[in-house]
Amino acid sequence: MIAKSRTMLLALACAMLAACSTTPRPQFSSEAAPGIVLADYKTYSWAFPRRGGGNPFIYERVQQAMDASLAAAGYTLVAEGQGDMELAFTLGARDRVDVTDWGPVGAYYPAYGRGYRYGWAYQYNQVDVRNVTEGSLALDVFDAKTDRPIWHGIAAARIGSRDAPGDALIRSAVDGLVERFVAAGGR
Repeated sequence: MIAKSRTMLLALACAMLAACSTTPRPQFSSEAAPGIVLADYKTYSWAFPRRGGGNPFIYERVQQAMDASLAAAGYTLVAEGQGDMELAFTLGARDRVDVTDWGPVGAYYPAYGRGYRYGWAYQYNQVDVRNVTEGSLALDVFDAKTDRPIWHGIAAARIGSRDAPGDALIRSAVDGLVERFVAAGGR
């Protein structure tokens, strides 16, 4: 009985630890062109298959993740210029300052001691200032015949200022963008 309880406690602890993910969750925004039926598009190619500038390893990981996610959603990669749609993505990072003003805080204390009035402590202001690096992945989808944009999506998340984004973050951002593209097409 004790061994069974320990096993269940260990399993519960592992499950709780797994739930505490350290990978930041991206925030998404997207927009589709009005009057376009995205469900009609089934094949794609890359508008810029060979990248210049930036970290080529990150670009390669993002493109591979995008290809895998699109294939899982039922889209087929074809030779350059042969698809129904052309895809392009851009990566970016920017530093910003996050300021959180917690406002005046006056915790309730029982009315005792000098300086306390009516049971309230002195008020003070607390402001947190943090430097944050926000990374973004933008996916643009164009109609291959007309070169008109048909869908645009952005995934943004906090990233480390010195480290390359991890595979889990890249996968989360790519999967989220593809899910939104698929949903916009009604597939």
